[in-house]
Amino acid sequence: MMSRSLAVIMAIGVSASLAGAQYRVVPGRVNSDGFPTTPASVCLSDTGTAHCYTPPEYDKNSPFGLDPKAETIGHLDGKNLTLFTARFSAANGNDATSYALLMERDGEFVNLLPKMQLTNQSDFQIWNLLEFSDMPMLLTADFIWDPYGSHAEGDTRFGNHQYTIHVLIFDHTTGRYVERIQYVTEKYYRGLDALDSIRIIDPEKKKILLRLRKGPSH
Repeated sequence: MMSRSLAVIMAIGVSASLAGAQYRVVPGRVNSDGFPTTPASVCLSDTGTAHCYTPPEYDKNSPFGLDPKAETIGHLDGKNLTLFTARFSAANGNDATSYALLMERDGEFVNLLPKMQLTNQSDFQIWNLLEFSDMPMLLTADFIWDPYGSHAEGDTRFGNHQYTIHVLIFDHTTGRYVERIQYVTEKYYRGLDALDSIRIIDPEKKKILLRLRKGPSH
């Protein structure tokens, strides 16, 4: 698994080099309570709003404006693959992170991922396994919340939950990442009522590898 500490950039209004181009990571505006009112962005320019990538809203009037980060996790056609994340937070406890995997094409950022927005009760990892792909693989796990479900410990937001596992692998035919594996965990994992952080992918690793070796499944 590739370390997520690789080439982390947390620039605020500061230019940096990306495959020979200049870019900026810009946080969104926040209100007096510290909640975002506009989205963060990453731009292929020193000033202005042209040639920028901005994540779609989490929900109506819920922009991803906090803690923007850009991290180089690989290369494609001689250009950086840059993982861009930004966070949304609200007073009701909603907290989510938007993920985009960007590369520069014809002077613009292109997102190679499908829409990926994970709550604060999620897990995310990057794997490098040549057995399955010559590109970084992205894995996510996000909780399934059923407040009216029959499981006694699964009906509160931060209680015990099952998780949906997604594995995304780069498709050289389409030039984008596609979902290779999706399944729901058999086990109910503890949530933020009991833990400071969520770790789902590591205990599911054997099952994930087994499913990858069997081929695509949903």
